[in-house]
Amino acid sequence: MIMAPLLISFVTALLTYMCRKNSLLLRGVSLAGSVGALGAAVQLFLRVKDGGIQTLQLGNWLAPFGISFSVGLLAAVMLVGSSVVALCGNLSMQALLNRQWELRGYYSLFHFMMMGVFGAFSTGDLFNLYVWYEVMLASSFFLVAMSRYRTSVTGAYKYAVLSILSSVAFLIGIAFIYNTAGSLDIVDLIQYQRSYGQNLGMVVGLCCLVMAFSVKSALFPFFFWMPAAYPVTLTAVAGVFAGFLTKVGVYSLLRILVPVSTLPGSERLLPLLFSLALLSMILGVLGALSRDNMKGILAFHSTSQVGYMVLGLSLGTSAGIAACVFYMIHHMLVKTNLFFAVAVMEKASGTSFVSESGGLWKARPLLGAVFAFSALSLIGVPPLSGFWGKVLTLQAALGEERWLAVGMALAVSLLTLMSMLKIWNGVFWKPAVSSLPENDRQGRGRWMMVPLLVMSLLILSVGLGFQPLMNLTERVAQELMEGGLR
Repeated sequence: MIMAPLLISFVTALLTYMCRKNSLLLRGVSLAGSVGALGAAVQLFLRVKDGGIQTLQLGNWLAPFGISFSVGLLAAVMLVGSSVVALCGNLSMQALLNRQWELRGYYSLFHFMMMGVFGAFSTGDLFNLYVWYEVMLASSFFLVAMSRYRTSVTGAYKYAVLSILSSVAFLIGIAFIYNTAGSLDIVDLIQYQRSYGQNLGMVVGLCCLVMAFSVKSALFPFFFWMPAAYPVTLTAVAGVFAGFLTKVGVYSLLRILVPVSTLPGSERLLPLLFSLALLSMILGVLGALSRDNMKGILAFHSTSQVGYMVLGLSLGTSAGIAACVFYMIHHMLVKTNLFFAVAVMEKASGTSFVSESGGLWKARPLLGAVFAFSALSLIGVPPLSGFWGKVLTLQAALGEERWLAVGMALAVSLLTLMSMLKIWNGVFWKPAVSSLPENDRQGRGRWMMVPLLVMSLLILSVGLGFQPLMNLTERVAQELMEGGLR
């Protein structure tokens, strides 16, 4: 059961490559694979929720010698969330992809990327976490570069170079940690540090891991790959990226740092993350305000919102960690939905630039309402999911008397409002710069409203039913602080 989402994605990737010349069969297999992965993730979540952490040692080789999988509450929640994003992303692709993209192997790369994401959430040791990161990197790199335009190749190159540098830091960190503790099993490492404390090798290794995970999370100052890669990627693909790629980095920070954050040596990492979180929040939203490309605006916003997540983590308290997890769930839904909305807006207006758009409110009122709904959640308007995410984060910061963080979070929310109004006024409210493209009047891409509406309902459900989800995130925080011991 632990490996079911991973294996389903692997088999689906192979099948979609074999049947890529039959468009109808290709789409059916891909959709079935996404549905199957979601079903398996939900079953695994229910098992973890009722029965505790689920572990698997391949070949009965026990840690630290064997390949271990370990799924706790945090991993189970992230598996379900990423499966939902993947399914909606699959639906959006079926509405937007042309035959050329299908023949290039988009669906196979997509499912290989999902295999890497599921593997990263499920693994129980650092080296295999590195392996799954590389699977994600390779697949996502080719998805970014698939359009073959010069800008796409340039964006993919920047993304790949920084990701490779983070992989080098990851390997160096693994080497230091293995040399010190003689194991890469995450639970073994937590037990080792609690028994013997920190030493120079372990601290250096943790610092290297924090750097690698900060790159994956698009945290300041390692975030510039995202504004370079997202605007040149197919918009619905960028939405899927925004939904879970950065969350893998934040998940890794939570999984590795939280259980040992109070030990001598490693406790200094949390103040560093606190500073980086605040810088990410403010610089990300300022970057969004300076952009005209809608995908560029949303890409910078992702960095700003990652700042909120890492802010909760950096407080080192149960309330802060619970707020971080809640914010991750909220952001997976909202940011993906905003990118999906931009995909339809591009289709309707024929451009990605705010200054070249206009007049869509009369032509697409439902699209305008869905975009406004998701934007309001991103800003933090009650009772939507973003409101509760920010309330929990602010409460955690107030509990630790971090007044600068509270003021910064409120100011960034105001600037987020301004940037969302920039898109809304430019695309929907102002008069059209030119007539709508002919393909929009023919109704192409209107099936994209299906995943948009599904995601909007989920956002509303999280906002209205925040109490059960908040209770769940508190359980996640408690499990992380206890170290997830088997």
